Amino acid sequence: MKGKLILHYFITFIAACSIIFLVNISFMRINIYNQSALYNYNPDEIIESFKEYIFLSKDNKIMVDDKGLSFLQENNMGLQVLNEENEEVFSYRKPTSAPKQYSNLSLINMYTSEDVTMFLNEKIIEEKNYTYLLFLDANKVNRTTFSYDVELVKRAHKFPILIIINIGLILIMSFLFTLRITKPINRIINKIISLSKGVYLKNNIKQGIYYNVEIKLNELSDRLNSNEIERNKLEEMREEWISNITHDIKTPLTSIMGSAEILSDTEYDIDNKTREKYCNIIMKKSEYIKTLVEDLNLSTRLKNNSLVLNKKKINIVSLIRHVIIDIINDEKYNHKNIEFIYSEEEIFLEVDEQLIKRVFVNLIINSFIHNSESVKVKIVISKLKNNNISISIRDNGKGVSTEELNNIFKRYYRGTNTRNKVEGSGLGMAIAHDIIKAHEGNIKAENIVNEGLEISIILKKL
Repeated sequence: MKGKLILHYFITFIAACSIIFLVNISFMRINIYNQSALYNYNPDEIIESFKEYIFLSKDNKIMVDDKGLSFLQENNMGLQVLNEENEEVFSYRKPTSAPKQYSNLSLINMYTSEDVTMFLNEKIIEEKNYTYLLFLDANKVNRTTFSYDVELVKRAHKFPILIIINIGLILIMSFLFTLRITKPINRIINKIISLSKGVYLKNNIKQGIYYNVEIKLNELSDRLNSNEIERNKLEEMREEWISNITHDIKTPLTSIMGSAEILSDTEYDIDNKTREKYCNIIMKKSEYIKTLVEDLNLSTRLKNNSLVLNKKKINIVSLIRHVIIDIINDEKYNHKNIEFIYSEEEIFLEVDEQLIKRVFVNLIINSFIHNSESVKVKIVISKLKNNNISISIRDNGKGVSTEELNNIFKRYYRGTNTRNKVEGSGLGMAIAHDIIKAHEGNIKAENIVNEGLEISIILKKL
């Protein structure tokens, strides 16, 4: 992989440099050199053609015709005509620095001056030699005089050697650039391959252009490792839960099959009282299996968000009061101590009545079966400042361990502090949690030291 990366980036960089080099050469060739636009500006044709505009008038004065004056105006040019003694005999828009008479030296100085761009030519009129100076716009045409050693220029323009040197530099730079780029990328790719194989080791990170990427990969490695550990724990809990559920179903099935076998055996002489006893066993155990199946079905639908809530406006105070009454009327819990406190007699919420009732039945009964006979349960309903409703179910039992607190709302998890073997799906707390979440509420468990467990629920008010 590393070799492929190096080769790929190396070829890519060389190709990019080559393309840039060719584009630049082509651009210069098309736009400058082919048009003779660089260092080759030659106004000789303009200067030579200007002769025709200069003439001698009837009173023997040098003049410029109208076409010549228009030409000078259009091109922002100045003109000065000198006689054989270099004295001015005509001028038009000449620079202020131009004198009326020139010596040979001053004429040369004016020609090479950087302040003005001047070209000169001659015209013979009636056997007299006149020199005319054209002053061009210095912003458009500029003259630069170079002095150079011919041999040095020849040596400096050995282009084949220069091209070879440039190619060598490009190759070296390409190789160094490729190494710098591919080294961290190779680490990143190897890390990703390791993650895909389930190897979650963290790499030592070095400062570089991919520093932040490597940090995120290490964070991802930690997260995947944690998820893997959590998944394994969940799988273990699921396997244990399946084993428990299998056992919980087999036990009542055995009772049902045994009772049914007795009732169906014609050799037994069964009186009505005995028949009623076995029928009650079959009904009770069948009802238990039905409850298990319903729990599994409800939990699956809640988990997959496929349960449609049948919401309606209810008085939550009245609902919880009826839940408490139903629990106390059960002979298993009629001796239990439940305290119910609320801030108002009527507090209305829009919820699915049957599901919310299921939540409080599960939570209250959980407090009883996981604590001693003398446990007390306190239920408090209050309004919050944002008009949401807070419902607290607190017991004064022995609380739960940190591990149980962290897993209390997870599917398949059964606590270890139950006093006796408890029949059931082990999904009660998970179902309660998912029902509250389906109502866009919030539920949390808090272990109160020396005071038991508190379940806090927040529901949105109408």
